[in-house]
Amino acid sequence: MRESNQDKAIAVVDTALPDMQLALQGLQNAVQAMQEEIASQTSSLEQLQAHRRQVLENQVARLLPDFSGATLDTLTQACPGFVDDMVRGIFSDNRKILGLFTRPGAATALTTLRIRLAFFLDTRKGGDLRSLDEQITLASEAKQKLEKLYYETRAGIQTLEKYQASGQPLPMELQVYIRQLAERARQISRRGGGPQIENASPEYDNNYHTSYDNNAYPWLYFSHDIGQIGQDYSNTPVSSGTEVSKHKTETMPATEACPPGSQEIAENLACRTDDSLGAYS
Repeated sequence: MRESNQDKAIAVVDTALPDMQLALQGLQNAVQAMQEEIASQTSSLEQLQAHRRQVLENQVARLLPDFSGATLDTLTQACPGFVDDMVRGIFSDNRKILGLFTRPGAATALTTLRIRLAFFLDTRKGGDLRSLDEQITLASEAKQKLEKLYYETRAGIQTLEKYQASGQPLPMELQVYIRQLAERARQISRRGGGPQIENASPEYDNNYHTSYDNNAYPWLYFSHDIGQIGQDYSNTPVSSGTEVSKHKTETMPATEACPPGSQEIAENLACRTDDSLGAYS
């Protein structure tokens, strides 16, 4: 189970701030939420990988405890592709003398053969290992996606701060996006920071409530479309506030903008498309 960092509480946004400052405050919250979640995902991934190593070690220890005849028979049945003439020779050379006395070098030979068996089992990927590999792949991909969003968000913050410091007029598309970010932050504030547990679906309760800090979760995907800040606005005309309010942009639907889950989950999150508020239209 992932644990959020309780020492760094997500800041409460000031909805009275101008759109630019509110958007920046929301992005800072997003960076913090993502940073904490990435750390949690890294820990979870390390635990999965450690568990996989342990499963493999247990399989090797069970199949190859010693150089006895019974072990060779079991190993031949379980891993016929592994037991060749060389393996049989190693067993023959290292069997106990009179069934009692260990031959010199037997411990080293057993360790070496176990390493070979671990490699064999790893490449064959039995059911347990295959299932764990799938979990590791999914966890790794999720972490990489969040890391990409994290670095894009940090870059977006720097871009907006440069505009703010320079005093230059903002391109029309950028003004629209800042307005959208500010409205998302206001939506999260109105919801009290996180989805209401009493209204959450069973899927949310089982898959999300136990994994995320309730206040941090909405900020994880606050900047899901931050990549558009990196667009070239050099040839884009600067517009007035009136023109901005009339400008239309396309955004991802709620099912894409939000994390995987049911529509009920998406409707409870601040990244939901809500044209009635004019935030995403």
